[in-house]
Amino acid sequence: MDLSDEELVELSQQGSRSAFATLVERHKTAVFSMACRIIGKREDAEEAAQDAFIRAYRALDQFRRDSKFSTWLYRIAMNVCLTKAKQTRFDATSIEASMEEDEESVPLQLPDRGESPDRLVERNEFRERVHALIASLSPKYSAVLMLYHIQDCSYEEISEILNLPIGTVKAHLFRAREALKRRALEALEPQELQ
Repeated sequence: MDLSDEELVELSQQGSRSAFATLVERHKTAVFSMACRIIGKREDAEEAAQDAFIRAYRALDQFRRDSKFSTWLYRIAMNVCLTKAKQTRFDATSIEASMEEDEESVPLQLPDRGESPDRLVERNEFRERVHALIASLSPKYSAVLMLYHIQDCSYEEISEILNLPIGTVKAHLFRAREALKRRALEALEPQELQ
């Protein structure tokens, strides 16, 4: 029988390391994916994800259960990732470059097996270019875009994760979309935008 996050948190707070290990296993892909999209480099993203889980474990007794565990964890992970991104601010092409240079890079999306290989390659290249454009935005804008469009978080969850008022989240999302649109118009071919 699978325990809920809340039950696992309660067991973890009582000292069960295996319960926390289950939480890590359950959320590691989402946290690592978030880290990859914000930071770009696989090694730095792995380090940030590990750091986020360590910080969550150490602060577990402070979890008040007034939000979902995943929202609380994403907030910690987002703070770690934004700090890491500021420390090692990468250029706009780092995601593309890391995908080309690092054979062990994590794919940004699982391929749709129903498409032709040529179309699949085109779609993946386009997706990588869009992710590079998102990564080139300021961290506050890339974080809001990533949380809303990639992690499917609600305004309320983003507000809690980033510790921002909902109005600010909406404003950042609007500005991020506008900035991304401008950069896309400059960087992408007209036929790619259709």
